[in-house]
Amino acid sequence: MRVRVVTPNDIIALCSLNHFNSCVPVIATLFLGAKVSCLDPMLSLNETVYLIKQIRPKMIFVGQESVVLIEGAIEEAKLQTEIVVFGLSTVHSEFADFFAPKENENFQPVELENNKETALILFSSGTTGMPKGICLSHYSLLGQSYNLIDVGYNMDCVLSYASLYWISTNLLLMACTMAGGCRLVLPRYNPVQYWKLLDHFRVTLTFMAPSQAIAMYNKGRPDGINTTRLSDIIIGGGPLAAEHVIRIRDIFPGTHIALIYGQTEAAGTSLCFSPNRREDILAMYKKPGSCGKPIPDFISKIVDPETEEDLGPNQCGELRIKTPFELNGYYNLDSSGVWDANGWLKTGDIAYFDEGGYFYIVDRIKEMLKFHSYHVAPAAIEGILLGHPSVAGAVVIGIPHVEDGDHPAAAIVLKNPKDKITPEEIMKFVEERVDDRQRLRGGIMIIPKLPITATGKIRRRDVKKLFLEK
Repeated sequence: MRVRVVTPNDIIALCSLNHFNSCVPVIATLFLGAKVSCLDPMLSLNETVYLIKQIRPKMIFVGQESVVLIEGAIEEAKLQTEIVVFGLSTVHSEFADFFAPKENENFQPVELENNKETALILFSSGTTGMPKGICLSHYSLLGQSYNLIDVGYNMDCVLSYASLYWISTNLLLMACTMAGGCRLVLPRYNPVQYWKLLDHFRVTLTFMAPSQAIAMYNKGRPDGINTTRLSDIIIGGGPLAAEHVIRIRDIFPGTHIALIYGQTEAAGTSLCFSPNRREDILAMYKKPGSCGKPIPDFISKIVDPETEEDLGPNQCGELRIKTPFELNGYYNLDSSGVWDANGWLKTGDIAYFDEGGYFYIVDRIKEMLKFHSYHVAPAAIEGILLGHPSVAGAVVIGIPHVEDGDHPAAAIVLKNPKDKITPEEIMKFVEERVDDRQRLRGGIMIIPKLPITATGKIRRRDVKKLFLEK
């Protein structure tokens, strides 16, 4: 890459499923003092064009499964980006060429003049709008990687299926390397394979998205699986009801299982339980719906987003944080709305803390519904739907109503597509368990699968479109 005259002003991109060499361009770019940006091969052509136009990379390293996608995106964006393919290519540069031995090799990483310079550009989830490039500094990545180690997670053998499009994967890569551990690198999530890997490689730490955790207990624990080395399972990337955390604990005896909270704008984790603290371990089991306390270098508070008033224990409001690891800003976009007037980072998440200082995430502000004057959290209704024995996945959105505001509506995926259960039966199940304002007045739709973003989150705007078109 140095021969290509990569400078600190350049952006080097990656678009690939996980494999042995997928992390190499990331590390190499950081060593050169340039900026790295990760795309996901699960994105559509239109989404990829939108992101590539934002970052305009000098070079992009591409998995063979994504060559056609990236060729089309670069052509449509009218860029001259060099494509480097992991594998064989008669048209583009090959990654193997970069590994060829060089005479008189004397490479030294670039020494930064300012460690607050942007190192990594990741994109927001895009669940309710178009993704934005989030600029994170060398200082933020290093500090947050150390935090993962200092909190007490066992990095001996780490398993996560998430691609480098996720901040969690970038941090686990760095933390694992610094701790002298190893990572299992796999391209796609498979719950059956997951169990085998946990057993065979004696995994010590694994990170799951809520949907993956639910799939694990839906499939059940196979006989003969040994997970005695598995110290911790951390679940993040979205809300998960306490009852589902308890169910997951039932199939992982002896393993600490807890929710974790973070966001890319804060360079990863900001709330978690520490396996090193007895107090936290006890609280982890007493408070299965909590995601813990602020980690070092983070201050958190809850604010009424309408009045800007600070709130006390057990009062729901927006979670706001202060940290030296926050984003530098959005890449080439206005970032003024990221912070409040006092410099607190606005997370956009509704949360509360209890008398012990442990935090609970309720839902995204943008996803909250309003029925008459009452707020309705979709995550609470989704948790009830997922408690039905026939439901594998669920998402709740609001259907606009002239008088009432929002009518909650649900799209669900069945565990068995041949199941004859009706929306009316699911509706009855829900109405027996919710308040009047939470009733699914907008109806229930059974769909083959939920539309998912590249970061594993549900595309709520696509689900809403299904209902509105219907």
